[in-house]
Amino acid sequence: MATALASQLAQIRAHSTNALDLKAQKKAHSQSLLFASHHAATQDYDTLFQICQEGWQELCRLDPRFLEFAGDLFSEQSKQEDRTQMTAAQNESLDNVLEDFMGLIGARLLLKPAQKAIEWLVRRFRVHEYNTTCLILTFLPYHTSNIFASLLRILPERRSAAFKFLHPYIQSSANPPRHTIVHTAAHNQDFFNALNLYTLKVCRSEQQYPALLSFWSSVMSEAVSSMLDRSRLGRLELQQQNQEDVLRCIMPSLAEGLAMRHCPDLRVGCYMILTVLSSKASLSEELLAAIMEMVVYKWKDVTHAGLICLVVLAQRKQAVALPKKVSKALISIGHLTDDLVLLSKDYNVEKLVLTLILGMLTRLGRAGDADRLRLIRLLLEANLMQPKLVATALTHILRLLQGTASSPGADFDSRSALADLFLCLCDSETVGSVVQAALEDTDVEVRQTGLTILQKHGGRNNVPETPDDDVEMHDTDDTSIAVQFEDLVERIPAQTAFETSFLSHSESYVFTSLCDAFLEACRSERTLDAFTELPVLRKSLAMTEPLFVSFFVRVWCGHYPVAARVAALRMLSKYFRTEKLVVDVQVLLPYALYALADSAPLVRRAATEVVLALASSYKNVGSQIESSAALPILGKAQVYGPGKESEEIGWLPLPAVIAFLQEWLLPHLEEFRLHADQMGRSIVNGLTGNAEKKEAEKGHQTSSKSVRASILAWLCSHVVNTPMYAVKARLLLVLTRISKVGRTATATLLTPILAGTITYGQSNIEKHCEKENLDVSQYIDRVMDIAMPDDDQTIKLLQDFISNSHTTADPLLEVAAFRRLSNLWPLFKQQMQTSLGRTMLDLALRGFSSQSDEVKQREASETLRTVKLSTETLQSFMQACPNLSDDGSKRSSKRKRTISPPSDSGDDIKRLSFVLELVESSVTEAHLPLLAKLSHVMADLQGYKQQSGIELYYLELLTLDSMRGILDHSTRVRIERNDVRVDVLVDCIRNSADPQVQQSTLLLVSLLASIAPELILHDVMPIFTFMGSSILSRSDDYSAYVVKQTMDSVIPRIMDSLRKRRTDSMSGVSELLLSFVAAFRHVPLDRRLTLFRSLVEMVGVDEYLFALLLLLHNKLPHSKEVLQFSIDLLDCYATETLFKTADRYLATFLDTLNVKKTFSVHLLTRDPPDSSEQAVTDLLSHLILLVGDKRLVTKVSQSFALERTQAERLRPMLSQITNQTLSISRRFPRCSEINELCQRLLAILLSGLSMLDFVPTLENLLDSADIETRLDALKVFELRLQDDGRPTPVNGHEACLGFLTKLGSVIEDSEEDSNRRVALACIDSIVERFGKKDVDAVVRVTSTVAGSNCLGAASEEIRVTSLLCLSTIVEVSQDEFVPFVPQTLPKTLSALSSEIEEGSCSKRLHNAAYSFLSTLLLYTPWTIAGPDLCLLLKVSHGSANAGLDEDCSGERRATLGLVAKQIEPRECCSALQKTWANAMAEGPEALKEQLSVVERLVGRLSKSAIGRQSEAFTRLLTKAFDLRRIQFCPRTEDSYDENEVDEVEEASNTAAIALVTKVNDTIFRPIFAQLVEWAATSSVKAKVHRQTTIYKFFMSFFERFKSIVTNYAALIIEDAVDILKKTDLTDEDSKFLWSKVVQTLQECFRHDQDGFWQSPTHFGPVSEVLLDQLKQASEASAADEVVASITELAVAADSAAHHKTINTAVLQYMRSASPALRLAAVKCQQSLTARLGEEWLALLPEMLPFISELQEDDDEKVERETIRWIKQIEEVLGESLTPMLQ
Repeated sequence: MATALASQLAQIRAHSTNALDLKAQKKAHSQSLLFASHHAATQDYDTLFQICQEGWQELCRLDPRFLEFAGDLFSEQSKQEDRTQMTAAQNESLDNVLEDFMGLIGARLLLKPAQKAIEWLVRRFRVHEYNTTCLILTFLPYHTSNIFASLLRILPERRSAAFKFLHPYIQSSANPPRHTIVHTAAHNQDFFNALNLYTLKVCRSEQQYPALLSFWSSVMSEAVSSMLDRSRLGRLELQQQNQEDVLRCIMPSLAEGLAMRHCPDLRVGCYMILTVLSSKASLSEELLAAIMEMVVYKWKDVTHAGLICLVVLAQRKQAVALPKKVSKALISIGHLTDDLVLLSKDYNVEKLVLTLILGMLTRLGRAGDADRLRLIRLLLEANLMQPKLVATALTHILRLLQGTASSPGADFDSRSALADLFLCLCDSETVGSVVQAALEDTDVEVRQTGLTILQKHGGRNNVPETPDDDVEMHDTDDTSIAVQFEDLVERIPAQTAFETSFLSHSESYVFTSLCDAFLEACRSERTLDAFTELPVLRKSLAMTEPLFVSFFVRVWCGHYPVAARVAALRMLSKYFRTEKLVVDVQVLLPYALYALADSAPLVRRAATEVVLALASSYKNVGSQIESSAALPILGKAQVYGPGKESEEIGWLPLPAVIAFLQEWLLPHLEEFRLHADQMGRSIVNGLTGNAEKKEAEKGHQTSSKSVRASILAWLCSHVVNTPMYAVKARLLLVLTRISKVGRTATATLLTPILAGTITYGQSNIEKHCEKENLDVSQYIDRVMDIAMPDDDQTIKLLQDFISNSHTTADPLLEVAAFRRLSNLWPLFKQQMQTSLGRTMLDLALRGFSSQSDEVKQREASETLRTVKLSTETLQSFMQACPNLSDDGSKRSSKRKRTISPPSDSGDDIKRLSFVLELVESSVTEAHLPLLAKLSHVMADLQGYKQQSGIELYYLELLTLDSMRGILDHSTRVRIERNDVRVDVLVDCIRNSADPQVQQSTLLLVSLLASIAPELILHDVMPIFTFMGSSILSRSDDYSAYVVKQTMDSVIPRIMDSLRKRRTDSMSGVSELLLSFVAAFRHVPLDRRLTLFRSLVEMVGVDEYLFALLLLLHNKLPHSKEVLQFSIDLLDCYATETLFKTADRYLATFLDTLNVKKTFSVHLLTRDPPDSSEQAVTDLLSHLILLVGDKRLVTKVSQSFALERTQAERLRPMLSQITNQTLSISRRFPRCSEINELCQRLLAILLSGLSMLDFVPTLENLLDSADIETRLDALKVFELRLQDDGRPTPVNGHEACLGFLTKLGSVIEDSEEDSNRRVALACIDSIVERFGKKDVDAVVRVTSTVAGSNCLGAASEEIRVTSLLCLSTIVEVSQDEFVPFVPQTLPKTLSALSSEIEEGSCSKRLHNAAYSFLSTLLLYTPWTIAGPDLCLLLKVSHGSANAGLDEDCSGERRATLGLVAKQIEPRECCSALQKTWANAMAEGPEALKEQLSVVERLVGRLSKSAIGRQSEAFTRLLTKAFDLRRIQFCPRTEDSYDENEVDEVEEASNTAAIALVTKVNDTIFRPIFAQLVEWAATSSVKAKVHRQTTIYKFFMSFFERFKSIVTNYAALIIEDAVDILKKTDLTDEDSKFLWSKVVQTLQECFRHDQDGFWQSPTHFGPVSEVLLDQLKQASEASAADEVVASITELAVAADSAAHHKTINTAVLQYMRSASPALRLAAVKCQQSLTARLGEEWLALLPEMLPFISELQEDDDEKVERETIRWIKQIEEVLGESLTPMLQ
C-alpha cells in the first residue's frame, strides 16, 4: 500500500516542470508545430523569434488588431519570458493575453504567417501545456487539416477529460473525423461545455469568424439532436428529466448567443439549434414563448434564418396569439409579407401568420394600430394560410367588431378601422370568397354583425342592391347617434372666416371639427342630411365658391374609413343630381380620378356615381349654352388658396371638359368599378391617343391632339398645385406612365413638383406623408419618376441635386434620385451617360464630411457598378485617371531608384482602382478601344512598382482580367501591336510576386496567342522560364488550368513558327523544354506526368521525346526521381516510340563525338571539355536504366510476341539501334566501361528474342576467333540470364542446358580469366534456373568447375565464382555431387585456412567458401566428418579471431548452426572436445561460438539422446567451467580480461541451463554433486576460481528453476559454509567468490516454497555463518548483501524460534564496540521489520532495551538510523514507541 508520502511525491512528480532535468527541457524545447523535433531542438530563441515575428508582422498587415500584442507576446522581452519562473497571478494574466490572441488568430490559422505566430506561443509560452484547452479548441474547426495532426503530435499526456477522445488519434497521428467530434459533444459533457464557452468567449471579444461559427453550429445541432434522441429512452418521468438536462446544458449558451447583435452568424447557428430543439423536444407553452422572445431579442438585422426558426417554433405552439414582444418584433420588419411569401415555398408558415394576426387583433386600440391593420390585410391577402385558418382570423375580426364601440373623436377609431378592414377583405379578389364562406359557417351573432356592416356600407357581393341609389341605414339607436352628432356640431365654429376652400395650402382650423362630425354623421342618413345643411359649409353658395364641395373632396381623398369616403362621394353625387349646374366644376374631375383608382371597390363605385352625375349635368349644360358665353369655373381663383397655386392651374374649356367626361370616362366606368388600375390605363391611352385610334376605327368622334395636350396640361397643373400628397402620388403614377411623344411634355409640366420636392426637403415631406398616412419612400419614388430620359431639364435637376453638397441629410431623396437615374440609364444618350458617369465617379471617390455625402458616395458607387457602361463612358473614366508613375525616359536609372511615390498617390490609386473595377465588371462585350488604354495602365503600374517598390496586385489583376475579358469578346477583331504591350506582360510575369497576377497574365498571353499569335512569338519564350520558377510549382487546380491554357495556346504557335523557319528547330525546342525541365522538382507529383506528357505531345513525341529525357538527365543527373519519371513517361507510349527515342538518344551520343556538333550542343550543356568518354558513359548508363525497366522490357517482349506485323516493323528499328550501339563500342575500343555498357544495352534490347532463338545465335558468336567478340557474347548471355525473369518454354530449357557443354569447353580452352569468369557465371545461372530439369547435364559440367582451371585457379575472382557455382550445383544435384566432395572440400578448407592464416582473407572468398560448406551441410551432411569436421571448426575459430565484418560472421555462424543441426551428435561432441583447446587459444569469440554450437546441439537433441550423451556434455561443461582457472591462475599477457571471461561464462551457463532442461533429476543430481566436488578439489588459488565459476552457475540455476531445485541446496550447504568461514575478504578473488556465494544463498532463500530452510539441520549452519558475516561485512563495506540474505533467510525460515535466533544474534551486535557493526545490525533490523512487519515485531519486548541504548549512541549515523527504525516500527504498529521506551 502506498503511503501518504509516496502519494505526495507522485503528485509532485506529475506536476514537475523538470527545472533541473536538462534532457527533459531539451525534449520540451523540441516540441514544435512547424519543425521536426531534431531540428527544433537546435534552434535558439533569437532565431525562432525572428522567424515567428515575421509571421506576426504579416498578420498585422492583414488585421491591425494584432498590433496590440506588440508589447507583450512579440516584444523583445518575450524572449526571456519563462512561465516556470512566473507567479500564479502573472501566469493568469498571461493566459488571458494568450487566449485573446488565439481567439483572434483562429480565423487565419491555415495561413503560413498565423502558423508561424502560433509557433512562438508553443515554443516560448508553451501554450500546448498551459493553455491546452484553448489551443485545441482554436485548432478544432480545422480538424481535417495537416496542421491539426501536427498539433496532436505535441499535446501533453495530461489533458482535460474533455479531450480524451483525441487519445487514439494522437497515437496514430491521424486527424479525427467529424462524426467522432459530434459523438463526443453528445456524450462528453465537459467537451460540450468547453466548446460552447470557447465559442461564446470569442464572440464576446468580437473575434468570431465563419469557420468557427459554422463548425460550432453544425456540431452543436447534431449533438443536441443525438442527446434528445437518447433522452427518449426509459420511463416517461425519466424522459422528461433527461430532456430537462439537455435544455439546462444548451439554453444558457443559446440565450447569450442570441443576445449578441454584432454576431449575426452566431445567431443563425443558435436558430439552427433551436430548430432542432423545437422539432425533437416536448416544450411547454411557457418555454416556447420564452424561446421565441429570445429569438427576437435585440432583433435588428432580420435574417431568413430567424424567421424560419420562428416558423418552426410557432408550429409547436398551442396558444392562439404570439407573445407581445414577438409580435412587436415581427411588425417592425419592413417587408414581412414578402419574406413570409418567400418562406412559404419551403416551410409551413400558416401557424406563425395566424398567431401573429390574432396577436395584433388582440392588442388594437392605439393610433399606430392602423399600420397593424394594414399588415393584417396584406397577410390575409397573400395566400399564406388555408381557407380554414383565414376564416378563423375573419371570425376573430367580426367578434371584435361585435364587442367594440365606435369612438369617432379619438385618435384611432378601432371599430371603424376594423369595419374598413372587413369590407376590404370582402371585396378582395383573393379572400373575398373565403369571407362569405366564413360568414355562413359562423354562429348567428357573428354572422349578423358581418351582414350589418355589409348592408350599412353597401357591400355589393353579400347583400342585394336596392333600386334606389340611397342605401337604407339599419341603425339600432338613432337617438344616441343624433345626440353624439349634435354634441360634435356644437364644437364647430359658427363661420369659416375667410376660408373659401378646404383644398387651400393654408391650414384650416375648422376642417378637423367638421370631419369629426361627418364621421359620426355617416352612421345615419338623417344625420348626414343634417350635416350638409350646417351653416359653416355654406351649401347655398356651393355654385359660387368651392368650400362645400372641397370638404367632401378632401374627405374622400384622405385617410378615412371606407364608409366615410363612400358617404362623401354620395353626398356630392346626390347634390349634383338635385341641383342645376350653373358653373364649371372641372376642379372636381382630378379628384374623381383619384377616387376611381381607390383600392376599395365601394369607393370606386361611389366615384362612378359622381362621374355619372357630373356627366349628366354637363350634358344638359352643354346643350343650353351652345350660343352663349362659357360657364364660370368654380374656384378658379381660390380653390387652392388665394396665392399663385390657384392662378397656375391650366383650366380646360367647357367642350374639352365635356369631351373628357363623355369620351374618356363614361365608356369605362364599369371597368373602373372592377379594377383599381383601370383608370390609369384609360387616362394613359387617352393622353397618348391610343384610345382615340380605337374609337376612330369604330367610326366614333375622337379628341383632337390639342384637346389631349390641354387635358395633359390641366391634369399636370392640378397635380403640381394640389396640397394633397396622396392625390399627387396616385396621379403621378398615371402621368409618368405616358410614353413616347407625350413623355417629354409631361416631364416638363411636372418639373415643378420635382424641383419643389428637392427644395422642400425630406423632413417636410415626411411630415406631410405622415399626416396623410402615406409611405414616404413610395411618394418620393413617384416624384422621381417625373424625370424622363429625353427631358434634359429634369435630368439636369437630378444631376445637380446629387452633385451638390447638403448640410442636411435627405437619404430617401438621394437614394431615390440615384435609383431613377439607374433605371433610366439605358435610355440616356451617350453624351448624357458620359456626363452623369463622370459626376457619379467624382461622387464615388469624393470624401464625405456629412451623412448626405456618405449616402451619395455609396449610391454613386452602387449605381456605377449596376448600370451598363458604354465604351465611351469607360474611356472618359480612364482618361480622368492620372498616371501613377512619372515618365522614366528622361530620368537616369539612379534617379529612378531614388524617386518616391507622390504624396497624393493614395487618391490616384483609389480612383484608378475604382475605374478598373468598373471596367472589369463591364467587359461583357467587346470594348476594344479600351485595350490600348488598359495596356498603358499595366505599363504604368509596372513603372510605379519600379519607382516606389510597391506592387499593386489588385490593380494589376483588375487590369489583366479586363483585358482578357475584352479579348474574349473580340476573337474576330484584328488586334494591333500598339493595343497590347507584350513586353509589359512578360515583365509582369517575371517580376510579380503574386501568384494570381502571374496566373492572370499567363491566361491573357494564352488568349493573345489564340487571337494574334504574331504579337507574342518574339517575346513569349521567357514566359516559360518564369513559369517554371513560379506557377508550375503550385498544386491548386486553378494554377493547373492556367498552365494548361497557356500551353495549349502558345506552344502550338511556337512550333508552327519554328517549322516555318526551315532550319534546325532543336535550339528553339530545347529552350522551350529547358524551361519546363528547370521546374521539374517544383511541379506537384500528381500533375507532373500529365504536364510533361502534354508538353511532349505538343512539340512532337517521336521527334523530341528523347530531347526532354536528355535535358532532364543533364539537369538532374543522379536523381532517382527523374529516372523513375522518365520511365513512366516512356511507358505512356508504344514500342515504336520507345525505339525511336532510343535511336535518337544514340544518335546524340555519336553527334557528341563529331568535331562539328549539330544538335547535341543544345541538349548536352553539362559536359566539360575533353570528356567525351565520360559523357558517353554517363548517357549510356542512363539509357540502360531507362530501357532496362521491367515494364518497358515487358512491353517490348509483348510487341514482338503478340503481333506479327508489329514485330516486322520493329526489327529494322532494332537493327538500327544495334548498329549504332556497336558503332559507339568501336569508337572506344580501349574503354572497357563503355564496351560493357554497350553489351548490357544490347542484352536489354535483344531480350525481346526468345531463348530458343537467342542460344543458337550465341553459339555462333562463340565460334568466332575474336576473343573480344566471344567475351561480349558471353556477357550478353550472362546479362540475359540474370535479368530475364520471364517464363521460358520447354525447348528454351533444353537449349540452355545443352549450352553447358559449350560453356565448359570455353573454360577449358580459354586462357583469359575474364572469359572463364563470365562462362562460370553463365553456368551458375543456367544451373540455378534449369538444372533440376536435367541433373545429368549439370553433373557433366561439375568436373570442369571443380577442376584446376576454376576452383584451383590462382585468381581469387575465379575461385569465388567457382565456389558460388558449386553451391548452386550441390543444391541442384544433391546426392549426385558426393563423388566430387573429396575433390572440392579439402581444396575449399585449405584455401580458406591459408587465407585466414596469412591475414589476407577477402570477404567475397570467405563468404563464398562458407556458402559452399553450408550447402554441403544442408544437402550431404554425412560427407563432412572426422578430420574434415575438426578442420572446419578450427578454420571457423581462426575466422572468428580474424576480425572480419559482420557479414562474414553471419555466414560463419550460419554454417556452425548447420553443423549443430546436421552432424551426428556423437561425432559433433567428439569434434567439439578435440577442438576446444584450439578455440580457447583463438580467443573468446571463437569459444563463444563453440559454446553456441553446444547449445544448439542440446536444443536439437531429445531428452533420451541427451541422456545417452550426458558424459560427453559433462566433459564439455567441465572444460567450460575451468576457463577462469586457466586464464587467471596464473594471469599472463595472453589471459582473457575479466569482461571476456564473464561473457564466456555467461555463454557456458546458458548452454548448461539448456542441458539441465533436457535431463531429469536422476541424471543431473550426480552431475551437480560432481561439479561441487570438482571445484573443491584443487589448489587454494585454483579452487577459488573454479568455485567462483561454479557458484555463478548455481546462482543462474536457482534463479532459473526457482522452488523446483531448492533441495539441491543441501549439496552446497557444507561447501558454502566452509567458504564463508574461511574466505579472506582482503583478497579480491576471494572477496568476489564470497559475494557470489552470498548471492547464491539469497536466490535459494528467495524461492523456497517447501519449508526447506525451516529444517534446523539446514537453518542452523547457514544462519550462524550468515549472522557472523555481519562482523566481516561491516569492515568490508558489504553489509547490504549480508542484510539482504539474512532477510530472505528469515522469510524462508518462517518460524518464531528461528526468528528469535536471528534477533538475538543481531541484538548482540547492537552492543558491539564497532560503530560499523552496530550500524549494520540496525540496518538489518530495518530490513527485517520492513519485510516481516508485525510478525517480526512480536520480538519487540526484547528489542526495546537495545533501542533505548541506541537512541543515545555516540555514533551519529547509528543514532539517525535508529530513529528511522523507530518510525518504521511505529508505522507498522500504528502507535508510538515513546511510552515503551521511557
